[in-house]
Amino acid sequence: MKTRKLIQLGLLAALTSTSLAANATANTFNTIYGSNFGAGGSYSTTFLGDINTTFSAKVGAADGKFSFKAAQGGYQGVGVSPKTGSERTPGEIDIGESINASFSKGIFITNFKLGLLFDGPEYGDVNEKAQITATYLDNSVQTFIFTATGKNTGSWMTSTGFAAPGTFANLSTAEDGKGGVWSLSNPFGNVRVKDLSFTAIHGSCGAAGGSCTNQSDYTLISVSAVPEPETYAMMLLGLLGVGFMARRSKQA
Repeated sequence: MKTRKLIQLGLLAALTSTSLAANATANTFNTIYGSNFGAGGSYSTTFLGDINTTFSAKVGAADGKFSFKAAQGGYQGVGVSPKTGSERTPGEIDIGESINASFSKGIFITNFKLGLLFDGPEYGDVNEKAQITATYLDNSVQTFIFTATGKNTGSWMTSTGFAAPGTFANLSTAEDGKGGVWSLSNPFGNVRVKDLSFTAIHGSCGAAGGSCTNQSDYTLISVSAVPEPETYAMMLLGLLGVGFMARRSKQA
């Protein structure tokens, strides 16, 4: 475990210092931003250097399209809209809508960020809930729920009521005019993920049949990951080799 963590930290430091980028869409090597998804129904890119990745917008079982609302609290996320017709909250992931991601290889998700997740009285929402479903490399599936419980407090649990792996932090206070942004680190533990799905479910008021307004809904800001340890080792060797050759060339 310690060896893998050291390799991860080493490569992340190397990547930061050399400002490597995966493609021309302004994604960093290990982070995909929802703000880059555009207005289509799917978004494909190369992740972590060699992993083909596709994000798709769904309204129920039908194809949807990505939509955006103005950044709030300095954070821009992406939501879902139907291809035709009206909807409850343009620019956010509503109940019945989802953003699904598939990866050509299993990856270790290190972080994802969600925005506009509030707890009342802001916007008339009470305990808004984001539901995230992970399909692991062995095809097992587990569902998790993040709940905003206050302006900067929340809970990260499995759908069966157990504490989920990882930690979370509030990055922008969940109050009127702020971003309601939550950062979840190491959310699935040290398990490789090949598919993800982000959707919304009823918060406390909605579940009780109350008069809450737009509950639940939120935006997907970003997803970050790291390669497998073997890939890290190969990339580190490559970076060291480049540095060695540059040094020899300079000495010559």
